[in-house]
Amino acid sequence: MINKRGQGLSVNAIILIVLGIVVLVLMVLGFTIGWSKILPFISTNNADTLVTACSIACSTSSQFDFCSVQRDLKAGDDDLNQVTCNYLAQERTVFGVDPCTSISCDNVVLIKEEVVAEDLLSNYCSTENEGKVIQALIGDTLKSCECENGACAK
Repeated sequence: MINKRGQGLSVNAIILIVLGIVVLVLMVLGFTIGWSKILPFISTNNADTLVTACSIACSTSSQFDFCSVQRDLKAGDDDLNQVTCNYLAQERTVFGVDPCTSISCDNVVLIKEEVVAEDLLSNYCSTENEGKVIQALIGDTLKSCECENGACAK
């Protein structure tokens, strides 16, 4: 019998195949469970994007976008959830959202004192706030409720 040998894979090909499999697994995990959980050391700072979005909402006189649209702010250690441009312009001026003089958010009442639980928002639903939206920062999330009949409507 003649000594027959098969074609072997080079070491470079094996390394490239292994690297390809690792990259493919990371991409699948990143798209399925989220990149922030896979790569937590990559922080995203969207403060400038949020300031631009608020400025556009003001310049186009979009009351809903400025007063009601909830956005997540990621700015290093100061992450806030469900905040509005109106809240940032009045309460967190450090981010650079300018108050909008062309839009009146008089249907929104910002509670400046500390509220520790969402169910306590009903305490601020008085007759003068009937039909208005009450907003308060609870933890790192801006919670909202609409006052109807002296209580928060869900």
